[in-house]
Amino acid sequence: MYTMSICSLLLMLFSQSVLAQNNDYIEAEYLTKESKISAKYCFNHAPNYLRIESNSLADALSHVTWSNFQTTQNLKFRYRSVRLPKGQKGCLNYQVDVKKLSQPRGSKQLNQVHADSLVITTDELLLSPSDQKYRSLPQITIHHDQQIQVSAPWRLIKQSATVTQFQIKPSPRYSEGYLAFAPLDQRNIQMGKSRLRLDIMNGDHSKNNDLIEDWVQTMAGSIVSVGQAFPLTELQILVIVTEGSGGVVPWGQVNRGGGQGVLLVVNPQHGKHRLFADWTAAHEFSHLLTPYTPNDRWLSEGFASYHQNITRLRVGLLDEATAWSKLWAGFERGHKSANEHAAPNLKLAGRKNTMQMYWGGAVIALKADVALQQQSHGRMNLSTALGELQNCCLDTGRAWSARQLFTELDRITATDVFMTLYEQVVQKEPYPDYQYLLKSLGVKKNHYGQIVLDDQAPLAHIRKKIANG
Repeated sequence: MYTMSICSLLLMLFSQSVLAQNNDYIEAEYLTKESKISAKYCFNHAPNYLRIESNSLADALSHVTWSNFQTTQNLKFRYRSVRLPKGQKGCLNYQVDVKKLSQPRGSKQLNQVHADSLVITTDELLLSPSDQKYRSLPQITIHHDQQIQVSAPWRLIKQSATVTQFQIKPSPRYSEGYLAFAPLDQRNIQMGKSRLRLDIMNGDHSKNNDLIEDWVQTMAGSIVSVGQAFPLTELQILVIVTEGSGGVVPWGQVNRGGGQGVLLVVNPQHGKHRLFADWTAAHEFSHLLTPYTPNDRWLSEGFASYHQNITRLRVGLLDEATAWSKLWAGFERGHKSANEHAAPNLKLAGRKNTMQMYWGGAVIALKADVALQQQSHGRMNLSTALGELQNCCLDTGRAWSARQLFTELDRITATDVFMTLYEQVVQKEPYPDYQYLLKSLGVKKNHYGQIVLDDQAPLAHIRKKIANG
């Protein structure tokens, strides 16, 4: 029995080694006129089955076959998976009817402005092998018409007029990434050692593309003030230009599926002043300062809400009084929400407790910033702590819990600041106290309700350090 178990272990390790060195690949072709994507996923050693991760894709798949270069057989999906001849060399072929895929947010206006474009999630194209954790991720080659370009969160390898090739990157489970097949103005923004791939879906509004690039570079560059470098080596930035009477940036989100990406819907017709005054892009880029924490949104949204104001202050988009005024107003909205519709504690705050979640998390960020400076006598702050995450934790393709991330930040800073806040505040209180802390920092309101800054306050020096980074 002992000999058999050793043999079994060696066989398993050998099998995993073979899979890790495989040459799996994906080829896809966007058939513009037919509104279909034809794809094949090829294996040297096929997995037991492939899994559908998107409900939308389940309704859009057709023409599913397995080919081993000698014969072809029809296959059917059952319970969102299709069984393959395990270990064989061959390709799964399938077709995606894009008209049957779910429509993205604002799709009616998207179709009006960008009738020649397609935006889908990565899970609406790709299938997941059952043994993916033992496999190296494949490259994907996408064929397309000459007037079409492709935007994806994966690492770009090369592109020509009709072919674009990417290396797929690790993804946390249930995370989204976006693909665009469209006439795109594709630009590269170099930020230190980082490459930001800016893909502008402009429709008939290409005259504003230089303004959009300047705006993106400014907003993305603002987070360099945290950690002194852009936090990722590569980033997809997909900007969809819209029109009409809506806001200047009616929608934005950060995406972690297949790599890191930021999606921004922008109406540049409102002009440069309103575009640069909007907070949305600063908020979304600030998400990139922390890893993906899907089950602790108070952390990701809270830290981003804090930094959307602090980073804009540091690069001169806000003056100090305005930045603190916005933070105070946010803290008050969160406190009011917590009094009216509170989760029992901040840890449990979710989509039904949006203001409590966003701004309660922002108060935690401020408390951590102040406590770090106090414990280190000014040698360390939240920015230096988050900057260290760039060396270990930001682009690993894994999801984190707040407990895991705060434990790591305590290790990085050699303090107990983060876990003390987590255990004594986040897990116990519906909303953290902030009024005494603001007063100590010298952030006060005058008789007219306007923010005034008191440089004689006991923690005014910490407030200034926060402003300057």
